[in-house]
Order: sequence, then structure tokens, then C-alpha cells
Amino acid sequence: MKKIINRKNAAAVACAAMMICAAGAVPDSVLSVSMPVQAAEAAVQTSLPQVTGLTSKTPDISSIRLSWNAVNGADGYSVGMRSKGQYLEIADVTDTTYLVTGLPAATRENFKVRAYKIVNGQKVYGDYSVNYNSATNPRPISGLKAQTGNGSVSLSWKKVGCSNYRVFMLKNGKWKQIAQTGTNSYTVKGLDAGSYTFKVRACKRDDKGANHYGKYSQEITAQAVKVDKVTGLTSKTPNTSSIKLSWNAVSGADGYSVGMRSKGKYPEIADVKGTTYTVKGLPAATRENFKVRAYKIVDGVKIYSDYCENYNSATNPRKVTGVKASDITASTLDLNWKSVGCTSYKVFIYTNGKWKNIASSTVNSCAINGLYAKTTYRFKVRACKTDDKGSNHYGAYSEEITVKTPDHTVEVINGMSYVDGVLLANKTYSLPASYDPKGLTKETSAAFKKMQTAAYKDGISLWVCSGYRSYYDQRYLYNMYCNRDGKAAADKYSARPGYSDHQTGMAIDVNNASDSFGGTREAKWLANNCAKYGFIIRYPKGKEAYTGYQYEPWHIRYVGTPLAQNITNSGLSLEEYFGITSQYKD
Repeated sequence: MKKIINRKNAAAVACAAMMICAAGAVPDSVLSVSMPVQAAEAAVQTSLPQVTGLTSKTPDISSIRLSWNAVNGADGYSVGMRSKGQYLEIADVTDTTYLVTGLPAATRENFKVRAYKIVNGQKVYGDYSVNYNSATNPRPISGLKAQTGNGSVSLSWKKVGCSNYRVFMLKNGKWKQIAQTGTNSYTVKGLDAGSYTFKVRACKRDDKGANHYGKYSQEITAQAVKVDKVTGLTSKTPNTSSIKLSWNAVSGADGYSVGMRSKGKYPEIADVKGTTYTVKGLPAATRENFKVRAYKIVDGVKIYSDYCENYNSATNPRKVTGVKASDITASTLDLNWKSVGCTSYKVFIYTNGKWKNIASSTVNSCAINGLYAKTTYRFKVRACKTDDKGSNHYGAYSEEITVKTPDHTVEVINGMSYVDGVLLANKTYSLPASYDPKGLTKETSAAFKKMQTAAYKDGISLWVCSGYRSYYDQRYLYNMYCNRDGKAAADKYSARPGYSDHQTGMAIDVNNASDSFGGTREAKWLANNCAKYGFIIRYPKGKEAYTGYQYEPWHIRYVGTPLAQNITNSGLSLEEYFGITSQYKD
């Protein structure tokens, strides 16, 4: 085995030989060193640099052409390709190019090249070049198909091995890439109606990010159409089991698909040519949701528009039956009927030659207030179903019923007199000295505060001048007025103890209990608005013969809103309305 002598060792040996020669003797052992020195010098002279400039081209789907810069003095080049983590020699060439063939399509490969020089019949190699990555081209795209859509064209093709696909469209006589996709399909959207031409090619990206393209597919031309969205969807509900839909016509449409929501989706329930469709066989009083879309037929295929906005409707409720009246008094009654599926019930009364909706109830009963005594009334009821957009769908009216209210009756409970539930206190009907609500009743106080707030918004200030008075407070005041003005005069403006409206806890003197209050802005506002909050002017002007007291525009009495409005609208005093008197026995 030969010893390897580097440049430093060779120089040392030569120096030693020169010294021996100078002494006049050249031993054979020294001469024998000259051959290794020559070999070492030769090795130094054959050292080769690393290959540079390695690059490639991919002419087709199965080959890669490599090229590199020439190395000065090289006798040839060894081309290596990576396999299982090693670089195995695949070619020995004397040129600076090599075509690697027989490779799979769209496959990444890695190469290295090194130069060599032949010395004494042996190859002396330089270092390998830097690893170079490349890839073969993908196969050509085949099977390109196009499907016409609404303002779109859907493309599809057969899969090939690649990193992605590039989609091209012919625009103004030039091909322009319009998309890159990782799947073998793509939908081109936003197209106007017309003809469009496309082609596709595959792309393989190598490890250094360079792209290698397959051949273009064949060109394909397809039509895009425009189908406008349906507008104006509306409905009518002719009965309890059907909904009639209608919508605006779409120009150029060949038909319409009607969808009804089921489990969060809109499956088609009808394909129609016109712009109306009646959905039948639905449950009564049921909310339903619909969508409609138009379509055109192109080459035997339906091209659909987008769905219109969701439209909500409902079927009508069933007819209300079994309407009856109960707990009838001179001013109130209760209506009852059989339940049906619905959102609410609407109660109607016949008045002034017309049916008028007077109440809405979510249950199958309703209390009617504010009626007049000895009066005949007609009522009917119908159910209402409210859909998700707030529109109402009505069932048929019930059969009407006729009810006559009785006359007012006065009932005495624990020494106190009531007429239709209203506590009385006037010159005929007294209160026990022991009756003491401890101030204004809660209902009275709450109603006054509500009225006070409303008046304030209108720029009117109202306050309680005098409210509840006990039996004993009233006795003190009445005796004082008698001593001052005499009994006959006092009886015209002050109640005797036990007969005062103030003792009920439902009477209030507002602002100023004197004649100066009459005619003021506050007095006018009170007269025009107090009934809205359940109050009446207890002693109206011109009614002294019925009430027993002079006109008091400041004195109001709480009786509840329906009754207050009825009394006020009638133009009667409370005594006239109930048909009662107000006269002391003596």
C-alpha cells in the first residue's frame, strides 16, 4: 500500500537529499525516496475544485436535464442522485450536461456532481457540488369539462400528480391565469352572460420553490347565463291548511323552484312555470318558511338563481267555538270559549253599526268592562296566528252571542255600600266611622302619580292638595263650616262625617280646592285627561241636583279606567250613571 506524502513532507525529504549530495555521497536509500516525492507532487497538481453552477431544465414528464460549469483540468464528471439518503452515481460523463431519463412524472429529485482527473490510471475526485433539487413536470391535464352556471362556469378535470393546478381564461385575445387550486375542480364566478374559453395545467413545486409545469389541457368553451334572484315573495292564507305564495316574474326564466324549510334546510316542494303556488295540506295555525328561486334550462340542465330571502307565513287558526258570557253585571261580564291553536284571540263588539275590536287575549277568556246597565250587546271572537315577521293570520269569526246587562244593584257589605263593586260615599250612602284605609289606596296613589307624570310632560303641574280624610277629620271640618256659614250652606260644599268621598281613600282635591282653580290650564287638562288614568270629576258642573254638591273642578275620584271613561263619555255624574240618589234623610 502506497504512503500518501503531502506537500510539507515532500519538501523535507528533498531538502535532506540536497544536503547529502553536497557532502559528496548519495546513498541508495536516499535515492529511493525520489519516487514517493514525485507521486506526492503529482497528487498536488491533480487537486480539483468543487463543481459550481449546477442547474436544470425539465423538458418533459420523465426527464431532467442537468448542466454545470466546467472545471479546469477535469477529465470527466460523476453525477449522483439521492436514493435512501445517499447519492449513488448514475452517470460518468465528460461533458457539462446530462439528461436524467426514466423518472416518474411530477417527482422531486436531488442531485450532486463532482469533477475528476485521471492520474496514473486512477480517478482523483474533487468535492461534490452543493445538493441541487429539481422535479419532473406533471402529466398533461385531460378530461377538462365545463358546466354552465348562473353567472358562473364550473370546471373539472382528471387528477394528476402535482402540487396545484393553474386555471387560465382567454381575455381580450390573451391567456390570463385566473386561479390556483389544490383540487381538480374550480368554479369561475362573477361572469356576465356570454361565452368563455378556459384551459388548465398542473404545477409541481420542488424543494427550493421553483415551479415545473405540465402541458396545457385542451381548450374548452362554455356559456355563462344570468338568472336574476326572485323578488316580491308574499303570501295569502285562504284557509286553515294552505298558503298561497306569489312573487315577481324573472325575465327569461323557464321556471321556479319553491322550497319549504324542514330541519333547517329548504327542500324543493314544487317546480312551477308561473309566479304563484298554493301549498296545501298544512296544519292549522302553523308558521312556515319559504324560499323561491328561478331557473333557465341550458342544454337540458336547469341553471338556478340564488334563493330569494326567506319568507315567513302561517296558516289560519281554526274557527273559535263555544263562546259564552258569565258573571254578568250592569257594567262588566266575562267571555269564555273553547281553545284553538293560535297566538292570541281578538274580541269584537258591535257598536254604531260596525264590529270593533275591543280586546286581545292570549287565553280563552276575556273580562269586558265599562258596559252600560240594561243594554244589549253583541260579541264575537276569532283566533289570530302571528308569524315570525309579525304579520297576523286570522281564523273565521265565531258565531256571535247577544248579552243584556242588568240594572245596577247596590250591595251592602260590612256597613259599606257598593254598586257594581264601586264603593259609594254620598248623602245617601254613608261609611262607618271605623272605616279607615290609612290614606289613599295603592291603586289611587299609583294612578295619580302616572297622571302627574303625563301632565308634567305637557307642562302642567299637579299635586295633592287634600287626599284621605278620616271620619273624625271630616267631623272637625264640617262642624267648623257649620259654625262659620250655617248648616244649610255647609251642606252644599262639605260632607257630613261618614258621608265624605275623601274617607274612601280614593278622592283627591288637586292643587287648589277653591273656585279660583276653575278655568286654569291645570283644571282644563284635568277635565280632559283624568279619565285616561281612572279618575272622574266627582262633582261636575250643572249636576248639583244629582250629586248634592256644588261644582268642584278640583275634586277627582278614582273608579278605574274603563268605568271612568264610560262615565266621562256619557256626560253623566256618577249618581246618574249608576241610577242612585244623593240625599240626606233629614
